[in-house]
Amino acid sequence: MNHDIRRIGVLAPPANVAVEREWPRYLPDGVVMNHNRLSRTSTAVAKDELLAMNASVERAARDLAFAQPEVIVYACTSGSFLNGPDEAEALSRRIEALTGIPAVTTSQAVIAALHALRAKRVFMITPYADAVNAVEASFLAHFGVTVAGVDAFRCAQSSEIRALTSEQVAELARAHHGEIASCDSLFISCTNLLTMNEIDELEAALGVPVVSSNQASLWAALSQMKIAAPSAPGRLFRQAA
Repeated sequence: MNHDIRRIGVLAPPANVAVEREWPRYLPDGVVMNHNRLSRTSTAVAKDELLAMNASVERAARDLAFAQPEVIVYACTSGSFLNGPDEAEALSRRIEALTGIPAVTTSQAVIAALHALRAKRVFMITPYADAVNAVEASFLAHFGVTVAGVDAFRCAQSSEIRALTSEQVAELARAHHGEIASCDSLFISCTNLLTMNEIDELEAALGVPVVSSNQASLWAALSQMKIAAPSAPGRLFRQAA
């Protein structure tokens, strides 16, 4: 065994446990993820707390860069859109400037994924409060994607998001089958929400592509590395293949 292997670097919120649970199931042979956590003072799912993580980007990114990943993913959806439509790209540029390593935020990855699928009208499921959902809908609209409908678990703390199962997320999606059928895609937001094992079945049941934050982030990272992921779920990956 040696360390001659390709690496994805991940910057994640301190309470996020889903990325490191989901991604390893779908990483191609010869690719690993190296993880570092951002900092915040509480786990409240609120704008000020989510944006507070960005103050720790310099420390977290510099430390992660020592592992020499080929790409760094800022793996937080809300933390990369709540400060306005330009923040997602500003964060990735900041990370690149600090480390010299290409970077992408989850919000950038989601927009790229929806555009790749030519999705202009989506139904959105999130764990967020309505105030955060409204900002996310405006963010998507800025990039030409209309949120035709939304439902949410309205979690106040990250621990409440962590308590949700992927089956619960899928059940909520199926409850909106009729609304989703009139859309181009279902978008499931939040990198702390387990989703990826449900995507293929949801696409079959709902008849539209499904994009989740973790799926889109992995797709964007592997696309940067020019690597296919044969086992990764969803039309997004099949189309890329």
